[in-house]
Amino acid sequence: MIEFKAPCGHTVRAKDEDAGRRVRCSYCGRVATVPDEQEGALGFLLEDADPQRETDPKGELRSSRRGLFGRRSRHTKPADPVATIFRMCYAAALLIIVIVVVRKFVIPLFQDDGLARRAATIARGAGEPDATTETKPAPTHVPSYGSLGLIGAGDRRGLFLASTPPGATAYVLPSSKAPDERRINLVTGCTQTSADGRFVAVEDGTYVVEMVLPWNHPDLVDRTLPYYENYRTFRRSIEHGSTEERARLLDDYFVPDGASDVFIDETDDQILIVRQYRDVRVRKRRSLGVRSLFLPRIKPGGREVFSISPLVTEYIPRTESFIFDEEHVRAELDYYDVPEADHGFIGDALARIGVIPYVTPDGNTRLFRIGIDDGMFVAKIIREASE
Repeated sequence: MIEFKAPCGHTVRAKDEDAGRRVRCSYCGRVATVPDEQEGALGFLLEDADPQRETDPKGELRSSRRGLFGRRSRHTKPADPVATIFRMCYAAALLIIVIVVVRKFVIPLFQDDGLARRAATIARGAGEPDATTETKPAPTHVPSYGSLGLIGAGDRRGLFLASTPPGATAYVLPSSKAPDERRINLVTGCTQTSADGRFVAVEDGTYVVEMVLPWNHPDLVDRTLPYYENYRTFRRSIEHGSTEERARLLDDYFVPDGASDVFIDETDDQILIVRQYRDVRVRKRRSLGVRSLFLPRIKPGGREVFSISPLVTEYIPRTESFIFDEEHVRAELDYYDVPEADHGFIGDALARIGVIPYVTPDGNTRLFRIGIDDGMFVAKIIREASE
């Protein structure tokens, strides 16, 4: 049995063998063509777009499909390939949209960690100092990322080099060839590369590494940063300062990161900030790496100790690059008497750049660091309280 709508809107029922024939509507008396079952199933998609349908002078729809020699087929009508393909593409598009919506928005809500991740984000977001700042919560570091440590490191070996802000130029030279002080960039055998989070293939040994950033690097002179005016004052002071004054200004402005020396170098057309690291060891083609920080010491409210939270919310990239055991890190921070209020900010910094300096309650400045290969937490004193 085939059911279809007559021009008047009344439902007409016809036998299967009447497909393609013209029958009269018992309600209005007008003649209508009985559709194929296949055509009826697809007709709901693009019935009005069917180029094979046309209107007769009386306003009635009639089919233009005919059989051999122009005669109308009694049982089957050859399908128009263009219309059929168009309908199938339309149906496929609808199906794809449904699949994408279900996979992206519906399925995650029912996974074990989907709701937990969203709940953690909401809970952490309520405690942020600035609601307009999109600061990610401390990561849960689930094992699905793979091995702990630097994400994607895998079996990559060599000397790892990175800087914050990114874009520093790195120079690497074996310690045996390095002068006792100042620049190594002009020494024969020195390797120049970019400190953009890459591994430099070197042999086992001890090296001197320099990280160099122009004093007018875009991320340092960004007008939108809260410490912009302080950096302008800093630049004016070092432009004509003596070597001793520049060393003092650098030490007072930038947070420590374990660098052996920090100084200003000048070329014919540029002033450069140089952070130099000596005795960088590489064993079994692996090392702790050099992660250089060109970050300001922000001391809110006239405090003597710089604050970690502005560095995380304003200066550190938001992309997470390291995974680790969060509970273990929190336990270690407790051991060093770090206030719980700072645990989240330190966790965020470690997840993003893998290293952050912090002045612990005993007055010592420690460098908290995540191992590149194993994700282990390390704390090293880089400045004694008496200094």
